[in-house]
Amino acid sequence: MSPLLGLFSGNSGAKIVSMIVAVVLWVVVLGSRAVEVTKEIPIAVTTPSDLVISNEIPEKVLFRLSGPKAFLRAILDRPEDPIRVNLSGAKAGQVTYRFFADNIRLPIGVRVLQVNPASMVVRLENQKTKDVPVRLEMKGALPEGYVLKKAEITPKVTKIRGPESKIESITEAPTAVIDLSQIRTSIQMAAQFDVARLGVRLEGPTPQIAIEVAAVQANFKIRVKGVDIRVESSHHARVDESAVTVYVRMDQQEIQKLDPSQVSVSVDLRGKTKGRHVGKIKVSLPPNVGMVRVVPDAVRVTLY
Repeated sequence: MSPLLGLFSGNSGAKIVSMIVAVVLWVVVLGSRAVEVTKEIPIAVTTPSDLVISNEIPEKVLFRLSGPKAFLRAILDRPEDPIRVNLSGAKAGQVTYRFFADNIRLPIGVRVLQVNPASMVVRLENQKTKDVPVRLEMKGALPEGYVLKKAEITPKVTKIRGPESKIESITEAPTAVIDLSQIRTSIQMAAQFDVARLGVRLEGPTPQIAIEVAAVQANFKIRVKGVDIRVESSHHARVDESAVTVYVRMDQQEIQKLDPSQVSVSVDLRGKTKGRHVGKIKVSLPPNVGMVRVVPDAVRVTLY
């Protein structure tokens, strides 16, 4: 029996109905109102082994599509292989590559309205390596009560590789900035470099950063009598504590030059009504004196 006759033998009525339904659904889908969507497809560029890309190129191509909603939903959910741009046979210089509507697979009834970008310019250059010094970048200051004993990076020279035009303009490799205000213990870590934005990469061992900090104790204390504690208030004030002790860190020679008038202790009770209050101690010290702690750190004050 021929395949055509076999198609209609046995349950032929059900098969005919199924075909009719499928055709009707197809016609309905194609005749439905068209919608628009944007589909992204990544780009993968292959270059000769001795050449590198020296300019910024797009990472993906955007296709603006129009068609039945059911078809477009399937396209959006579909994983896509990258658009492969093969420049393995190119020479050093500038190459223009164009993208077209047929870079994306589409079913009948879906069309491409726009391709963005429609083309890209790729600049190929010879690679070059160069040894440059590394620079440890730091900002801020250690928290009160800590001192920086050592901050170094080893090795102090690293090798970079990239397009010849970019390599020539780079004289050093700064590390990512380390914020000293967040450090309370000695650390050792691999250095991070933001050289990718310069269009080059590091080669060889990654430089290591060693930062050594130490906690320091107060080496002097200053006694401030209760009558010398300034209360910031529109009312009269009486401080219950007879005195507070300020523990400071400073050089041995500087303590001899310290003028008591350079040290002030105050309590801010502005806006408080008459009565008894507890106020936090604020201490003002010269720039060369490090504050460690104050005891007590709060005092009882009567406003009247």
